[in-house]
Amino acid sequence: MEITQDQARAIRRKQADLQLTAKATALQIGITPHTYAKVATGGNVKNTIYIKAMQWLAKDY
Repeated sequence: MEITQDQARAIRRKQADLQLTAKATALQIGITPHTYAKVATGGNVKNTIYIKAMQWLAKDY
């Protein structure tokens, strides 16, 4: 699945709003920091990663 630039921007915005580091954000999402770097810039990721990222984005936001 593809994380669009708008989705990546929203993820980075939520990270900033919560004042989280990239590592802390990755742990909250349930992915590795290396994978989070891919998510934060957008592009193709595995379906499971996409689902985790979108669920985290929608949760309490």
